Amino acid sequence: MAFATIDVTKGITGTIPVANGGTGLASGTTGQFLKFTGTTTVASSALGDTGKVLQVKTAYGGTATTVNTTSTQNPINTNFYATITPTTVGNKFIIYGTCDLNYENAGTYHDVGFCYSTDGGSNYIDTNMSGKAAKGYYTGVTRLEGTFEFSTGEFTTVSANEHRISFNGISGNGACQFMANSRSSIVIMEIAA
Repeated sequence: MAFATIDVTKGITGTIPVANGGTGLASGTTGQFLKFTGTTTVASSALGDTGKVLQVKTAYGGTATTVNTTSTQNPINTNFYATITPTTVGNKFIIYGTCDLNYENAGTYHDVGFCYSTDGGSNYIDTNMSGKAAKGYYTGVTRLEGTFEFSTGEFTTVSANEHRISFNGISGNGACQFMANSRSSIVIMEIAA
């Protein structure tokens, strides 16, 4: 049995409800998507729904450099950073990173956190988490043993510029080497505010 094409513009007025295979919408907004807001309701929604991940950027590797003994080092390595440009100012960046440090002496430690620059790397700013530095604690257990641990951080964007995000040495009690290999990595997620 053959079916003829039905011209819905001639037999239907108004919108077609969800229950009948339609959207229930007469129009939408460019750049938005459709989502169910109830079991029988579809709505047009902006890309940046609160709490949604908008983009993810990564960086790994770099060049070897010495981490200072006791002072803040922003960043640990000017050649190691991930770049991300916020979709909207006011969104959050959630940062996770692993930093491969090689210690020359047992008992040496460093607090390692994150810093960011919005001016192409000329000036770096510490990140914080609820007013406290976001950091991981790294320590050498035996002579020449490296560590492979993680740091986490977050901050709310205040600039539409590209952000360079890198590790920073916050404090410590001896020299160590930031290792240039694929075990040192940063992952950044932009979360809609």
